[in-house]
Parts: sequence; structure tokens; C-alpha cells
Amino acid sequence: MTAALVDDLDRQLQHWLGATRACLDAESFASRQAWDSLEQTVGLPVRTRLAHTVDELIRAGRAAENSVRLARTQPTQASVAESAVDNFRRRYLQVETTLAFFGAAVNSRTSPGLRATMATLDQLATQSIETALTGTGIPVPPVLTYIGDGLGASIIRAGIRLWDPGTVNPVAAVKIVRHNLYRPTSLFHETGHQVAHLTNWNDSVRTALGRELADDPALRAMWQPWSSEIAADVYAFCLTGYAAVPALYDVVADPRTILRWPLGDPHPIGWLRVLLGVAMCRNAFGTGPWDELERALISAHSPATADASTAPLLRRSHDRIRAIAEACLSAPVPGLGGRSITTVADPQRVSPQALSELERLTGPALWTSPHWRGTEGIRIVALAGLREAEQPGRGGDWVDRAQRWFSARPVAA
Repeated sequence: MTAALVDDLDRQLQHWLGATRACLDAESFASRQAWDSLEQTVGLPVRTRLAHTVDELIRAGRAAENSVRLARTQPTQASVAESAVDNFRRRYLQVETTLAFFGAAVNSRTSPGLRATMATLDQLATQSIETALTGTGIPVPPVLTYIGDGLGASIIRAGIRLWDPGTVNPVAAVKIVRHNLYRPTSLFHETGHQVAHLTNWNDSVRTALGRELADDPALRAMWQPWSSEIAADVYAFCLTGYAAVPALYDVVADPRTILRWPLGDPHPIGWLRVLLGVAMCRNAFGTGPWDELERALISAHSPATADASTAPLLRRSHDRIRAIAEACLSAPVPGLGGRSITTVADPQRVSPQALSELERLTGPALWTSPHWRGTEGIRIVALAGLREAEQPGRGGDWVDRAQRWFSARPVAA
């Protein structure tokens, strides 16, 4: 009976070892063209980390092989060998999940146009993190963007452990959803999460909210748990101005959910997220198209229709939203030596007036010049989003212009 068991363990093990060796070829889970489309600063750390992960898995398989070999001569070791093979199988599946994730992410670059678009998004995302971290001594992680489904973007931060506990994520992996591929203000919400993590900003926003709402314990208890998502919204606003606000509204505008407060959700209630964006615009820029957006929001989604326990909190939050916005914008960032985020990402650079001046000074070259792509790419995203939002009759023209700009082959400045 023991010999039969050991034979079967050997058979199982050779199967999983064979599957592991097949993973050594990075092109077995993403195409060569997709890998080649990545900048060296992104593709090299990913491939290096994944190759190291597979090498470690092979070593674990060889250790399991030794356990099986020992069980052939020492039947009392059969249970140890059985555990070793089972553990290796589980480890393989964890590694496979990691490889499949990166393979799907890299393989989302399915055509020359998409590869150019994703390369531009990689570049913009890295620049957005550099905006905050330059001069701090905090290393800027490379960023891998990929296309995903659904309404909202997401990030797997650099430095966290992945499905295989031995694999540390070598890049910030940011999912961009297809409907926002050419209006990617959400990209900067996600890189804002990476910046907030690296600079210990989230706790500071939480403290600022607690201080501002100290006289209303119910509001304080509602707003403080949202601090990490609020910090990311603040970052997207600082980098892209008003463009971030209607883009966010399009994601949260579902009438079934925009006034709901799901238990444990780290995101603010959608209605309040939009109002906070409007309040940040008002704080930085004065009056503008965001005033009309606020009227449209309240007309379409009256707080009176919210759950009876939530409606009073919505109204009180609305009454204080300008002060809440100011508290979030001015919260000190520990990684910046206690300065606010606006000292490194000044919203005035993406005010409507500043973007109009950029448009005037550069003319048509803004949309074709490699120099402007390299130096003003984030503000170009802000400009396209602003024009799309404030000129609804020409929104399609601006979407088409943004798509052509993203799909052009990026060239370094």
C-alpha cells in the first residue's frame, strides 16, 4: 500500500513540476509583442520578479521530490511526503494566479493603438507619482497599467505581497476601465493611493476630518473611515482639476446606489464624493461649470429620497462641505515634511484659466508634439476632460481628439 501511495505522489509531483517549468517562459502567459511594448523600467522588474518566483517554486518542487524519494526507502516518511506534495500543489496554484494576473494585464495591450495608449498611461502614471515624491528621497515605483472591465479603476500597490506569499509586487499595477480609457482621471486617483501609502497621508486626512467635524460626532464617525479614498480623490483633483469631478459622477451616478451608505465601504457615499469634488473646485477656482453640475446632481438625486437614517447626515454634510474640502486639501503630509499636497500638486496649474492659457500658447502642437506629450501630458488630460465636460454639444469631438492623442506613438520629450 505504501509503495502505491509513493508512486502516486511521484506521479502527481511530476505533473506539477512540469507545469511549473512551463511557466519559465514569460511568453507562455503574455505575447512577445505585449511584453516588448513595456518600457524597460516596467517590463524588466516584472519579468525578473516573476522569473524569481518560478525559480523559487521549482526549488520547492525539488524539496518535495526529496521527500518522496525518502519515503521510498523509509515508509514512515510517507505522510511527510504527502504533505510536501500537497503544499507544493497549493503553492503552484498561488504562483499561477500571480502569473495569470500579470499575463492578462500585459496581454490587454492587444493592438498597436492600444499598446501606444497603455504606454502613454504608464508614463502619465509614473509622472503623477513623481510629482509628489521628487525631492523626498522616497523611491518612485514603476507603474503597469492594464485594461479591465466594470465602472471603476483599481490599484495593486507596489511593495505588497501578492497571491503567492513569497512574491512582492514590483510595480504599481493600475486597472483602467475601458469606458474611461481616453478620459483617465481615475488613473490619478489610483496613483494617489500609492502616494498616500508612501507618504503616510491617509492618517493625516483622517485627523483633519476629525478636527473639522469634532462638534458633530455622527458626521465625524461617517467621514473619517473614508479618509484613504478621499485622499485619492484629492490627488486626482489636484492633478486634473474639474475634469476629475464629472468623470467621477459618471461612475457613481447610478440612482440605485448614489445615496446609499453600504456598511464597511471605504468609499464616501457617491453623492457626497461628487459634492466634495465640486467644493474643491469652488475652493480653488471660485465659480465655474461645477456649480451647474451641483445643481444637476441635487435635482436628479435629492437627499430627501435617501434612507431615513442617512438623509440628515447628507444634509449636514452638504452644509459643511466647503470646510470639509478645505480640511482635506490642507492636511499636512508627513512624507512631504508636513506640507500639504497642494504644495507639490498645485490645483492652480489645472484651473480653467491655466488650461486655456496652455491651449493658447501651444496651439495645435499641443496635440501632436512629442515635447508637449512628455512635459504636459497630465495637463493635456485635464484640458480634454474639462472641454468635454463644459462643452456637451462638442463632447464627442473632444473624446475623439483624446483618443487620437493617446493612440499616437509616444516619444520621449
